[in-house]
Amino acid sequence: MFSKHLEKSKETYISHLIWAILASLRLLWAAIASLIHGFFPNLFPGTAAKTVIDLYHKRLVNHPNKEYQKYIDFYEKKYERRINSKIDSDAH
Repeated sequence: MFSKHLEKSKETYISHLIWAILASLRLLWAAIASLIHGFFPNLFPGTAAKTVIDLYHKRLVNHPNKEYQKYIDFYEKKYERRINSKIDSDAH
């Protein structure tokens, strides 16, 4: 049923499960830290951002599943357009 995804990712079911559990716990922590940070800006500054960036670099950059590179390319182009449009509007 899901062996195709595991094959593309070059992972076993157990290694995939362990990564998913650990990543979800880290993201849950990032969400809680971000919520607290919203109320108390001096607490947990950058925690959510650093967590997401760390997970991105550990998991998605150079991932064997080439579909992830397509996702990365799509979002990089999307945000590049947004950044360029902001730069253009700031220049005028």
